[in-house]
Amino acid sequence: MQLKLNDAKWKRFFSVPCALTEEYLKIADASALKLLLFLLSDESDNFDMQSAIKKTGLNEESIEDAIYFWKELGVISVNGEDFKVIEKPMPVQAEQEPQAVKIIRVGYSPADIKDLLVASPKMKEMFDEAATTLGRLLKHADKEMLINLHDYYNLPIQSIILILEYCSSLGKTSANYIETVAKDFCESGFTEFVELDAEISRRREYASIEHKIELALKTETKLSKRQSEYIKSWLEMGFGEEMIAEARERCVNATNKLSFPYINKVLESWASNRIFTVAQLEADKKPSKVKESSSFDIDEFDEFTLGNYIIKNEDKK
Repeated sequence: MQLKLNDAKWKRFFSVPCALTEEYLKIADASALKLLLFLLSDESDNFDMQSAIKKTGLNEESIEDAIYFWKELGVISVNGEDFKVIEKPMPVQAEQEPQAVKIIRVGYSPADIKDLLVASPKMKEMFDEAATTLGRLLKHADKEMLINLHDYYNLPIQSIILILEYCSSLGKTSANYIETVAKDFCESGFTEFVELDAEISRRREYASIEHKIELALKTETKLSKRQSEYIKSWLEMGFGEEMIAEARERCVNATNKLSFPYINKVLESWASNRIFTVAQLEADKKPSKVKESSSFDIDEFDEFTLGNYIIKNEDKK
């Protein structure tokens, strides 16, 4: 039997590096593969987003994610500069969203503030407590900020002091920073003391967990917003510090660099197989107790989780 391509266009070829199948085929999704094939075949020196959309059938967001994926692995670069994914607005929820706090920034003269303190002993008490909490004399900007938080953000005095304590614990006590944090709490619906205290405790606990994972990942720079989102998603999957560190080791062993998309693929693979602890991972490596006639090889799972698969192929080279 002989087979023949009927169209001459199928006789035009371009090269595909072996590294694609040896190192990245198991971790790259369809969008990433489509983009890479487009780049390999594109003869233009400049990347054209509209051309990529037309030829790959992907939307702009999928292409941006694919660019970020290959950029993180060191496969592509963008004009020799860091690539920044454009943040997409969140879709509008069907349910009615709480209205954002309308910010009214009012300025006060020193005389105005003096008169206000005379007229409101509670405001003077707040100023005194704020100075004690911040550990310094209040500046004019601090006083304006406190008045605005009370009068225009409608925050109770107890809540304001709680926010000051929180910012002070972070080592950030400028008036602008405190007001930004207060605005975030208000927009999230945390204004009353009890609710605000619980939210601050939750944020502190999460910051502690994120810091431990940051140490386990051995990052050399401050986490980016996207990297923090990865960590949050891993925690939501059910993974702890130990398993994330294990995925990190497999990533570095396979690619000689730290790649959050790669680690994410490893963890997603484990999650799909309900493996969430090192003990479960080790147990999965043990010889299977199923009959020899079974077509399932337990060792193949570890290869599927990327690390051993790529390492073995590297050893063969």
